[in-house]
Amino acid sequence: MQLHFRNRYTSKVWVAIMFYSPAGCRDYGQWGTRGWWPIDPGGEAFVLNTDNRYAAFYAEAANGAVWTGPYGPMYVYQSAFDSCINIGSTSARRVGTRLVDMNGYARYYVNLTA
Repeated sequence: MQLHFRNRYTSKVWVAIMFYSPAGCRDYGQWGTRGWWPIDPGGEAFVLNTDNRYAAFYAEAANGAVWTGPYGPMYVYQSAFDSCINIGSTSARRVGTRLVDMNGYARYYVNLTA
């Protein structure tokens, strides 16, 4: 399954994801984390290919808007990152994420809107 994001918001948006990764993050919570994908208004980004139907995301816009939720927390950094859910540092922020259920779709799109 492919996970894509579409920016249907009025400002540039940056997306970070959390995804099931038992092989890569076995000793660190079994969930991987990656960010950032910059997406201009009207644009889209392909962020993940997975066999698991669930993923989660956090996003923030240039104007300060955020898309957060009750899942996680996930550690995010100012620059690009590729890590695991239970690896954090003093340079990271803890954020909540929103759940994505791709439910067997070959290609799933999350539309970021106001």
